[in-house]
Amino acid sequence: MPTLPLARRGKKLVSRNSLVEFSYFPTYRGARRAGIHTKVYTTDAWAVIKAAVRQSCPAIDRPTASAFVDQAEEFYRAAANAQSHYGRPLLLYYAFMNLAKALCLHRGNRSVLGKSQHGLEDANNSAADLLNVTLNAYPSNNTVPPPRGPKINVFHEFLVSATGTGLAAQETYLMRDILASSLVGHRLWTEAANSEDRFLKLVSMDIMHDSNSNTLWLRASIKNSSLSKNGLTRAKVTSDGFGPGWRAVRMRGNTGTELAVWEQLQPVTFSHRPSDVLEQLADTARRLFYRSLTTSEPFRSYYVYVPPTGFSKPRQLASRYILLFFLGSVTRYRPADFATYLDGEFGPFLAEFLASEPGQGLFEMACLFVNREVVSVGLA
Repeated sequence: MPTLPLARRGKKLVSRNSLVEFSYFPTYRGARRAGIHTKVYTTDAWAVIKAAVRQSCPAIDRPTASAFVDQAEEFYRAAANAQSHYGRPLLLYYAFMNLAKALCLHRGNRSVLGKSQHGLEDANNSAADLLNVTLNAYPSNNTVPPPRGPKINVFHEFLVSATGTGLAAQETYLMRDILASSLVGHRLWTEAANSEDRFLKLVSMDIMHDSNSNTLWLRASIKNSSLSKNGLTRAKVTSDGFGPGWRAVRMRGNTGTELAVWEQLQPVTFSHRPSDVLEQLADTARRLFYRSLTTSEPFRSYYVYVPPTGFSKPRQLASRYILLFFLGSVTRYRPADFATYLDGEFGPFLAEFLASEPGQGLFEMACLFVNREVVSVGLA
C-alpha cells in the first residue's frame, strides 16, 4: 500500500473562542460581514416554515406561498392519520410537492405559478420488478410557445431553487439506484439486496484553517473498523465515495490507527474573514454528503455513500423526492403493484421509508426556508 500524503497543516476554525461547527447553513449576511448562524430549536417545523414565508417571502407571492404551505401541512397530517397503506404515499408526495412550490416562490422563483407539471414520469413500469423500474425527469422548457407552453416542471424548479442547479436535459433514474441511496431504511435495503452497508458515518467533519495562507478546507474522518467491516478500502472510498477533490491523508504525529482521514485537495482562500467563504465550503459538502437528523447533540449525523459497482449516486434531496413521487404514482395508478412491493423483499424498507423519511424531509425543508439548521429534541 503506498504511503499516504501528510495532512495539510492547520487548526480547527475558532470564532469568538468557540469551535465553529460544520453546517450546511453556516452563515448569514450582515450589514458588513458574514455572521455565524445559530440553530433554530423547535418541535414544530411547520411553524418555522410559515414564519419564514410571512417574514421573508417576496410580498407579491406571499399569499400564494402561504396557501401552498397550508395545503402541504393538510396533506402531511392526513398522511399521518391514513388508515390504509395505500393512502399514505400519495398524500405525502403532494405534501412535499406543495412545499417545493412554496420554496420556489419563497426564493423568488415564480415559474411554478399557474399550470405546472410534476416533471417526473413513471412510465412503462406496470407490473415491473421494483429494481427494474425507471423514472424520467425533465427540465422546464420556456421556449414552447402558447397555448401549449411554456412547460414548467416542478421537480426541475425545486432543484433550481434548493440547490442552484436544475436538470440540463432529460435524465432517467433507475429505482435500484434510488433505493440503494436512501439513508433512511438503508440497513433494511442491505438485507433485501444482500449487500454490505454502503453508508459510512463520519466520526468528525472539521473546518480547518491556516492563518498563514488565509485558507479553509474540510477534513473528515471515518472509523477504520467501518471500512473493514464492509469490505471497503481507502482507495475505494476515495474514488467512489468522496470522489474528485478529496484525498486520503495520514495525520502528523502518533495518532494511532483507529481513524481513516480525508481532506479536500484545494483549500478555499479568503481575503478578510474565514466566515466570508464558509458558504462556499458548505455548498461543496451539500453536493457530496448525506445526513440524518437526530434528537440530541450535535443533531446531525453525516455520511459518505459508496455505491455498489455500476450504481449511480443521486443527491439525497433529489432521491427523497423521486421515491415519494414514485410511491405516490404507484398507489394512484397501480395499487396492485404497490401491494406486491410491500409483500416483496423490499417491503420492510418501503415501510420504514414511509414511516421515517417524512419527518426527516420536513425538517430539511424547514432548513431550506430559513437557511439555518432547524433541530428538534422531539423529531417525529
